[in-house]
Amino acid sequence: MPPKTEHRRLLLDGNISLSYTLERKDVKNINMRMRPETGLMVSAPYGVPIRRIEAVLRQNQSRIIEILRRYAAQQEKKVQQYPLTYTSGETVLYLGQMYRLEAAAGTGNTVQIQDGRLLLIVKDLSDGNLRKRVFDTWWKTACKKAVDNLCRAVYPIYEKHGVPFPKEIRFREMTAQWGNCRPNQGILTFNTRLLAAPVRCMEYVVLHEFTHFLHKNHSQAFYAFMEKELPDWKNLQETLQNIVETRNFRGEGSDLDSIL
Repeated sequence: MPPKTEHRRLLLDGNISLSYTLERKDVKNINMRMRPETGLMVSAPYGVPIRRIEAVLRQNQSRIIEILRRYAAQQEKKVQQYPLTYTSGETVLYLGQMYRLEAAAGTGNTVQIQDGRLLLIVKDLSDGNLRKRVFDTWWKTACKKAVDNLCRAVYPIYEKHGVPFPKEIRFREMTAQWGNCRPNQGILTFNTRLLAAPVRCMEYVVLHEFTHFLHKNHSQAFYAFMEKELPDWKNLQETLQNIVETRNFRGEGSDLDSIL
């Protein structure tokens, strides 16, 4: 049975109005997760009545309200890292540095870096879909080129251990991972948001995923190998987590995960 989604509103104690999205799906428990685009997401089994779901929300209202307040405070302080409207004045985090986006009309469709600015040049400046398409295509292409180069650079480390070069390297927007390795299929997948990170942080992610070809799980042997090949990997991991945001509201999902 396909999931069924509806938007609902609940009045909590203290006359706080809570909007949430309820998704009925094939799950065993009631789960909650904060998402930036839609706010509070609640998933529940098909047969659970609304009164049971909203009773769970009321039982957890103090946690929900606190996280909503923290989210609002962080949103106020947050510096934009990726274009929303693809117009001049927006800020973009690219390779660990913040750039100001400038959109301009030109004879072609391209993105250029000049004097600390990202220039988005399009034939029709009034076409918002065109601006988005040109910038997003440039971003994904640049990310692919940077990560592919890093994959080739680190591969000799793993070639010595008999690891064949990946059959496929994929790129997509991911909300909970920087990368993913499927050792049996020989496939690596990387988050396109990695282009926002400093090159050394990108190198850490590439090494991390390549190491899964040798050690599938995060075992002691996995971390020992990482420590040997990239002694400062913990600092790089921390830097990555602290300065680069995915499109998801990173860090709050686990706070609201609830199995009840």
